[in-house]
Amino acid sequence: VLGSGVAGMTATLRMLDAGARVVLMDKEKRLGGNSAKASSGINSCCPEHSRSEKNAEDTVQSFASDTARSAKREESGLINLLASNSAAAISWLRSRTSIDLSKVAQLGGHSYARTHRPANGMIGAELVFALQKEVKKFEKSGQLKLLLGCRATSLLQDDAGTVIGVAYKSEDGTPSELRVPDTVLATGGFANDRTNTSLLLKHRPDLSTFPTTNGEWATGDGMKMAMAIGAGTIDMDRVQVHPTGFVDPKDPTNPTKVLCGEMMRGVGGLLMTPDGRRFVNELAPRDKVVDGELQTKAAEFAIVLNQKAGEEAGKHVELYTRKGLLTKLAGTAELSNWFIDNIVPNGSSLSALSIEAQLNLTLAAYTTAAEAGSDEFGKRFFHNLPIEMHGSFYVGRIVPVLHYTMGGITMDQNGVVLRTDGSVIWGLHAAGEVTGGVHGN
Repeated sequence: VLGSGVAGMTATLRMLDAGARVVLMDKEKRLGGNSAKASSGINSCCPEHSRSEKNAEDTVQSFASDTARSAKREESGLINLLASNSAAAISWLRSRTSIDLSKVAQLGGHSYARTHRPANGMIGAELVFALQKEVKKFEKSGQLKLLLGCRATSLLQDDAGTVIGVAYKSEDGTPSELRVPDTVLATGGFANDRTNTSLLLKHRPDLSTFPTTNGEWATGDGMKMAMAIGAGTIDMDRVQVHPTGFVDPKDPTNPTKVLCGEMMRGVGGLLMTPDGRRFVNELAPRDKVVDGELQTKAAEFAIVLNQKAGEEAGKHVELYTRKGLLTKLAGTAELSNWFIDNIVPNGSSLSALSIEAQLNLTLAAYTTAAEAGSDEFGKRFFHNLPIEMHGSFYVGRIVPVLHYTMGGITMDQNGVVLRTDGSVIWGLHAAGEVTGGVHGN
């Protein structure tokens, strides 16, 4: 198994449980990959433990329809597979590991609450910890071998074209080969591929200047190795720009940003321009929110949560505040001064008084819209109201960021990698972001 994010570790654990001997390889020196950065949760319909009045009417068909609508395509086999297997996936995680998935929220693009997360912690870090704890239990017996700091360089094939292992460089740079009957690619995407073979520059050069939430390892290695032996690809130009990456005031020009998870908007976080206006339905699909941001022409935005929203966000707000990415303020007067000091462009004619007045209007209009059941941007779900103008607020600097590559190598419904002509590449399988065909647009 190449890649040790949640997809790679899940594949590894499933095979270990079935009695297989597994080698888990990662070019990084620790397990987790980009999965460790995830924060908002896992979508699923509909595990019994999370049924409530918020999702009592939810169905697998509704989940598939929401996914297809966001993907802007028909409910394909892979979309239906995702939706129909989602409850079993959550049930397996809860029964096979120590992960807590007791909190459920309704996030962007979803008709019901179906995004599961831990009550006290970030989903990514908690999942990586829980999975690696179980995976490593097989190491002492020799059933599992971990090769960390080892970079796969190519896929090995026999004369018939079957994949029979990988060539790789060990931590000290020594070339080696590992021959196995089956290889699983779980190497992730290319949302931080700035290499001289950059898939990002090839397929989306217009996005090359955007910052990213991905680690420096997200360079599409698995896709490139698979393509080199004839694997097909799909939707390679579909690179997701996430609307909310934190700007760290201590390092504002760093091209790698900390993700401000979707959950922060799910609990009631509002997005605002430097003059204190809302401009979008915060719970619209991510591409719609990003379109709204780009249309404003603003360089940065604010995410604003009231005290109630901050309390529901819990550990997320605690962590972001501790990192200096969120600031707690009292009332719209202090909030307006923060806008002036942090996101209002130099030379602007805006004043703290004018922004405070606009903030009061914006928040009052939002409360009125919530009472009416919808707002001018089509928002229909409102949380943690009312907003008190003199109450506490949490605020942070936000920019759109590269987050996920929707496309990837082609596979069938069993995770078997396919060639460009649709035929099977025997011995090669794939899971996670390295694959394409589910998420579409």
